Amino acid sequence: MRLPVHLALGALVAAALLTVQSVASAQAAVRFHADSGDSCFRGITEGTLDWPTVKVDGYLSDDAALSPCSRDGMYSSAVFSAYNGTTLVDSETYKADDAQVPLSFSLSDPAGVAAIDRVVVQVCRFSSSPIGVSYCGKAAEYKMP
Repeated sequence: MRLPVHLALGALVAAALLTVQSVASAQAAVRFHADSGDSCFRGITEGTLDWPTVKVDGYLSDDAALSPCSRDGMYSSAVFSAYNGTTLVDSETYKADDAQVPLSFSLSDPAGVAAIDRVVVQVCRFSSSPIGVSYCGKAAEYKMP
């Protein structure tokens, strides 16, 4: 008679631990936003960073419809840099040119050793021609919750 009680108790504890784990991972999502730093809002990236392996979901927009300025012949680039302490673990770069590009990727240590404790997101704009200017907005830093 005791064996089934122990099995039932063990199953109850396992179910409770799985529930706590899924709630904890659901709380690990952090909203991010970075822009090109200009008054026209020409380059913007927004979305969520979901830890522990950082899953990035969102978009990068260049010269979006909400920009009050006319198109300027430049494109936007967003760089997502993942760190463990001061060590760069992974990095991804995406480009948008007069469009909104969906983002869905993961940042992780290719060796599977280092955990990511912060992500830095920065949007820069570059000239589409060989001659021209480029500029970047302020880098936005997000720490693991």
